[in-house]
Amino acid sequence: MTPRMRTRDNAIALLRELDPGTGMSRNAIDQLIRKGKVPTVKIGNKVLLNFDTLLDVVANGINDDIEPEPSPGGIRRIPV
Repeated sequence: MTPRMRTRDNAIALLRELDPGTGMSRNAIDQLIRKGKVPTVKIGNKVLLNFDTLLDVVANGINDDIEPEPSPGGIRRIPV
């Protein structure tokens, strides 16, 4: 099956079409991309993501074993 590759804006529009009451936003998708939970592919000027992977992450939750980004100037934990 061919993956459904979408831009972030198209993905959020399709997600809202499937679930009008969704709490997902463009910012939430950006965070998932930054954390590496939803991989992207850059084709020309467009950044595409696999919509099915996004649905899987949203449906199954996120295993947040990645520590949150520290605030600038704050104290951060050093991995041992």
